Amino acid sequence: MTIRPWGAGLLAGLVLFGAGGAAGFLLRPAAAPSGLAEPEDHTSAPVTAEGYADERTVRVTFEVTPTSTLEIGLKGRVTTTRCAAGAELRSGEVAATIGAVPLIALATEIPLYRDLEEGDHGGDVQALQRELARLGYGTAEDGEYGPNTADAVDALLESAGVARPKGEVEADRFLWLPAATSVLDECQAPLGTTVAPGAPYGTVPGGLTGIRADSLPEGAVDGDRTMEVLGVEGPMGTDGTVTDRGFLDEVESTTRFAEVMAGDEAVTADVALTDPVDAHKVPPAAVFGVDGDRGCVESGDAVHPVRIVGSGLGATLVVVEGEAPEDVDLGPAIGAESCA
Repeated sequence: MTIRPWGAGLLAGLVLFGAGGAAGFLLRPAAAPSGLAEPEDHTSAPVTAEGYADERTVRVTFEVTPTSTLEIGLKGRVTTTRCAAGAELRSGEVAATIGAVPLIALATEIPLYRDLEEGDHGGDVQALQRELARLGYGTAEDGEYGPNTADAVDALLESAGVARPKGEVEADRFLWLPAATSVLDECQAPLGTTVAPGAPYGTVPGGLTGIRADSLPEGAVDGDRTMEVLGVEGPMGTDGTVTDRGFLDEVESTTRFAEVMAGDEAVTADVALTDPVDAHKVPPAAVFGVDGDRGCVESGDAVHPVRIVGSGLGATLVVVEGEAPEDVDLGPAIGAESCA
C-alpha cells in the first residue's frame, strides 16, 4: 500500500504537538505549599505570666573573729546581768547593770576607746554612726559627731533606761562586742560580783560572725532575699549581710567551710527573692519608649509602664505597673511613643 506524503507530515505534526504540550506542563511553575507561604503580619501577641526570683550570683566574704574577752569599764557591784555560758548578747541591748548604771553592749568596727561629744571626729565616730544606723537610730556616717549623731546616741541611751542623756558617749558605759550577735562561752561577772574597770565580763569564742556580699548587683528588684552558700540557704539582709545565727552555725558546720578557711579560694553565693514577683513575657517588639530598665507596652487604647527584668529565647520579661493586659500590640499597631 502506498502512504501519501501529506499523511506522514500530519502524523509527525501530531507527535511534536504532544511532546511540546507535555514539556510545557512540566516547565510550568508549581504552586507554593501552604506551609511556605509568607506569614501574616501580626498586630498583637498574648501576655504570659511567670514568677521571677531575680536570681544572681555574688562573691561573698566570711567574717570570722578570734576568741575575745569582753571587758567592763565600770566599777561597782553587778546588780542585773545577762552574763551566763551560752547566753546571747545583742548589740544595742543592756548586758548588765553595774550599781545603777546600765552597761550597753555595742558592736562597732573600732571599739569605743574614748568619750565622744559634739565636735569630735574620726574613725571611731564613723564606726559608732554605722552601728547606730544599723540599729535604726538614723544618723549620717561621715565621721563627724554632730547634732544628729548626738540625738541618735540619746535615743539609744533612753532605750537602755538612761534618764536625761546629754547626747554624749561615755565609753565606760559600753561593753564592746566583736559581732552584732555574740554568744558567751564563759561568764566571768555573774550577779553579785564586784567589778572594777578592766574586769572581764566573759569570753566569746571565735568563729563565723557574718557573711557579706562583696557587692550587690545593680538593678536588682526590691524585696527580701535569701542567700545560698556552701549548700546552705538562709535569710539575707537588705544590706547584703547574713547575721542569722542559725544560718551561720549551719554554714560553719559544713566540711566545705573548713576547706575554704584553710585555703584562699574565692567563694560565691546565689541570692534570690524570697517571694518571686509577678512578671510577664512579651515579644521584644512590644516594648517601646525604653529608657534604662524602664519602658512601655500598649494594649488597645491603654499604655502600661513596665520594668524590664530579663530577656531570652525571643521574649522580654517585664513587671507591669498595675494590672497586666491579656495581650500587647506589635509593630504598626502601636500608636503611642512613650508611657505618657
